[in-house]
Amino acid sequence: MAEQKYSNWKAYWKFMFAKAFRTGLQSAISLWLGSSAGIIDANMFQLISLAFLSSFITVIQHGLEQYKPKQTY
Repeated sequence: MAEQKYSNWKAYWKFMFAKAFRTGLQSAISLWLGSSAGIIDANMFQLISLAFLSSFITVIQHGLEQYKPKQTY
């Protein structure tokens, strides 16, 4: 896999953090809706926090792997 060249690393990471935030928020909203509908019976704050953080971390991990693939494999 050829290493991609990113001339503007600040723009790349700004994009990745925005993507991570949107993905985390989307996961949190979906679990909040499930909890509100009674489908999921759990502490809502803990559930939303867990969904947001796990999605956020996953996107950041993918961003690191794409930014310098030779160093992540």
